Amino acid sequence: MISLCDVRESLTLGEIRFDMPREMTVLEGINSLRSVRKFKSDPIPEDKLRIILESASKAASGSNTQPWEFVVVRDARMKARLKEPMLRTWLEKLAAGSGMSQRMRDVYDDATEMLRNTDNVPVIIYCCIDIDRVGKSEEVRYASIYPAVQNLMLAAHALGLATCLTVHGSTPTRGEPEVKKLLEIPEHVKIACLVYLGYPAVRLGHPKRKPIEKFTHHDHW
Repeated sequence: MISLCDVRESLTLGEIRFDMPREMTVLEGINSLRSVRKFKSDPIPEDKLRIILESASKAASGSNTQPWEFVVVRDARMKARLKEPMLRTWLEKLAAGSGMSQRMRDVYDDATEMLRNTDNVPVIIYCCIDIDRVGKSEEVRYASIYPAVQNLMLAAHALGLATCLTVHGSTPTRGEPEVKKLLEIPEHVKIACLVYLGYPAVRLGHPKRKPIEKFTHHDHW
C-alpha cells in the first residue's frame, strides 16, 4: 500500500524540474515554518537554490515592478568578511541596552551565536530593493520585497531547508555601508534584510502564536 508520504509530484520552475513530497501543503508550510539559528554545514544543491529563488520571484510587488535583487553568498572568506561589521554593530547595540528580560537575553544570545557562525552557514542571502524600479514611498518599497522574502523562506522549508530572517547588514547602524562596499552593491540598491539558509541542525515544533481573537477586529476596533 502506498502512503501519502510515498506519493510524489513534480514541480517545474523555470527550466528546473524537481520531485517533491506532496505532504507539505501551503497551509502546512505556513503553520510549521520556524526561524532556525543552528545549521548543518552541508552544501545546498544548486537545483534547490534555484527553486527557492524562482519561488521568491513569483511574489507580488507594487505595480509589478519586481524590484528585488538577491545577493547569494556561499564563499566562506566573503562570509567571514561580511560577519565583521554585522557582529561589531550588533555587539555595540547589545552593550548599549539595559533592563533586558531573561527571555530576550536568551533570544539575543542565540542571535549572537548565529552571527559568530556566519561563515559556517552554507548560504546567506541579502534581499535587496532596487529603489530606481519601485515607488518612492518607503511603505511601497518594503511591501514590494517582503512578500518575495516570505516566498523564499516557505520554498526553502518545503524543500527541507531552514531559514532565519534578520536585519543584520540592512541599516547604517547594522553595518550596511560596509556590507554594501564588500559586495559591490550599487548606491541605488537598498538592503532590506538578510536570510540565513541551510539544513537545520535542530528540529523545532510548530511556532507558538496568540489566538486570532487577541488581534482580530471585525468592522471596527
